[in-house]
Amino acid sequence: MNLADIKNLNLPIAPGSYQFYNATGKIVYIGKAANLASRVLSYWQKSASLTSAKYSMLKRIVRIKWIETESEIEALLLEANLVKKYQPDYNVLLRDDKRFAYIKISLDDEIPGVFITRIIDKSGKYFGPFTSALAVRETLRALRKIFPYCLERKIKERPCFYYQLGRCLGICAGKISREDYVRQVIRPLVMFLEGKKGRIIKNYELRIRNLEKVNKKLDSEGATYLENQKEIGELKYQLANMKQVLEGAKVIGVADKYANDVVELAKILGLPKIPERIEGYDIANIFGKEAAGSMVVFSGGESNKNEYRKFKIKIGQGQANDIGMLKEVLERRFKHTSPQPSPYKGEGGNWPLPDLIVIDGGKAQLNAAVRILKKRRLEIPLVAISKGLGLRSSVAPDKLFFPGEKKPLELPLASPALHLIKRVRDEAHRFAIGYHRKLRSRAEFG
Repeated sequence: MNLADIKNLNLPIAPGSYQFYNATGKIVYIGKAANLASRVLSYWQKSASLTSAKYSMLKRIVRIKWIETESEIEALLLEANLVKKYQPDYNVLLRDDKRFAYIKISLDDEIPGVFITRIIDKSGKYFGPFTSALAVRETLRALRKIFPYCLERKIKERPCFYYQLGRCLGICAGKISREDYVRQVIRPLVMFLEGKKGRIIKNYELRIRNLEKVNKKLDSEGATYLENQKEIGELKYQLANMKQVLEGAKVIGVADKYANDVVELAKILGLPKIPERIEGYDIANIFGKEAAGSMVVFSGGESNKNEYRKFKIKIGQGQANDIGMLKEVLERRFKHTSPQPSPYKGEGGNWPLPDLIVIDGGKAQLNAAVRILKKRRLEIPLVAISKGLGLRSSVAPDKLFFPGEKKPLELPLASPALHLIKRVRDEAHRFAIGYHRKLRSRAEFG
């Protein structure tokens, strides 16, 4: 197919899921979009920045179908349900070593839990796979406004904070039975995640009609009439609230922005390929005491906390030697390399190599990292980011240092590439500081 073929499809300017078919009639890829026409067309634009795998995929496409939805959240869920059903080859291939995210409903807990996970076990109900954990977080945040599930896992004496805001029914303090909580919240949420919004709406509408029929037979001054009127009002509010929340939730656009940031970063830095895995490093200490190092991982432009690593510095404690500490962290990190993701929380196992390394620091830190990579004969793109001397404000220009370059690069504050590098740097700093404080607390209080 070519650009003219795509334009002739008359794709709708609406959210939904699209499916690419090959010559044998098999679905090879399933995607989602906030705007179907714009998203599908973007694959064939001259300005498209595609990986070699996506170029290979486009050559095999002979037919395109799509399913329009009423909201971005429904498009996200539809894509996940279709991928789970058809398991297209390129949906797996294009993820490389990144694990998918899933929504888990944990029915075995005292309070049924709703959360994001990348690990599937034998208990609970799972919905996915989702390529963007960020989009899933935004989706669950929106869905809590419709189905007010509780974030607590066990019943306590006092209700949670969200009960005070009207965002929890009080299951956490026993103000509603587990059976009623499952019936009113968890069961409808599961139906929605399964793509059965229409059935939920029909159930609401049927209940409203039945109550209105009952009211016609009752004396308008009777207590039952007033109770029914109150329930009818609540049901109508829930329907209107569902529509408003779904229309306002922009979950796909946020995830797409992060993915586009990665593409922009590859262009600006002249990287050999789009960096799927970015690792960021930082050191935290006070005069060398309780020194800690951090490694954070961004996959597809988003933080991947399952792959974070923290290091308690073993040498040079008590000496203000950040360069030596960084070298120790990198040496320990690169003892664990493999094409497969690590299943471990600590330093055990093998960790996949990054496509880009971001160091919090200047030339000295950059040169230290370069020496470690040369020692291990690793050719990995590397960048160090630091602010000007004495400048720590949010508007202070950030300087990017590259191996072999004497002068640093200063990108505009609005640059998507700079935003991504800063997110990696700031997250590495936050993670290192958090571990350093924990070590200090242990040292001070035993």
